[in-house]
Amino acid sequence: MKKIIVPLLTLLLSACATKPIPETPIEEAQRRMPAEPPVVVADGCLYRRNLAYLNHFIIDESRDLGQQGAKEVMAGFKEFGVDIKQFVVPVMCATKMPPRGDEKGGRISQSESTQDKAESLTFPEPLSPLIANDAALFAAYGQIFDDCDDKRRRKEKRYDCPLLKPEQAALLKSRLKTSYIVAVSVGGERVSTASRSAGALFGVFLGFINIAGDAGVARVRLVNLDTGALVYSSFTGDYNGQSPADLDSNGGGGSRGMQIDERWVKRMVKPLFEKQR
Repeated sequence: MKKIIVPLLTLLLSACATKPIPETPIEEAQRRMPAEPPVVVADGCLYRRNLAYLNHFIIDESRDLGQQGAKEVMAGFKEFGVDIKQFVVPVMCATKMPPRGDEKGGRISQSESTQDKAESLTFPEPLSPLIANDAALFAAYGQIFDDCDDKRRRKEKRYDCPLLKPEQAALLKSRLKTSYIVAVSVGGERVSTASRSAGALFGVFLGFINIAGDAGVARVRLVNLDTGALVYSSFTGDYNGQSPADLDSNGGGGSRGMQIDERWVKRMVKPLFEKQR
């Protein structure tokens, strides 16, 4: 009997030792994205400081920021072997980072030339009638940029953060025909000509758009639409794809990690493709 038990124990122990370690959500994304390119969903938020008019947000320039940010991030992903073909800019000022912050609304005009017709509107603002007239789709797009359920993630020690409701994830997956979304947030301030002459000028560049203002900030996220979970964020205080126990309680680099500079895309995209263990 002993002769039978010993080989059996050896076999069982050997099987346990060779059992493969499950993929983390980021490792799964690294494997899948080259063959299943994600779609970029961008959110731009441009705030104009004026001397003659009240300060306000601008729809056209916010859309431009989102588009340019999307294109730069797509180029950054291509360097890592992921050729993204599609991007959309469905909403503006959805992300609670500068210049919006925690504000629930603000004065918004269509363009610089119509700033005298600015209206008080709530955030986020839909950028097309299709989005504005579809409450479920509008809410799903807005949720992509919202805060994640940090308490649940920490309690369950998850490697991903529950972000979208199941029905929201399914809706976006059906509309965008993808399993992954790259959520790009770009925010900045632009100083009016009159204010520039008063000396309030700081140079911040995003592609071909010159944001002359206090600062330009950006954030890149990866959302898995199969699970509805946030699996990566370039802002360490938000979520960086690590086990909650490994996260810096002070949020790592903090808001400085969101600053737009000449290397912002590589700085925010590269960690997503690094070896996890």
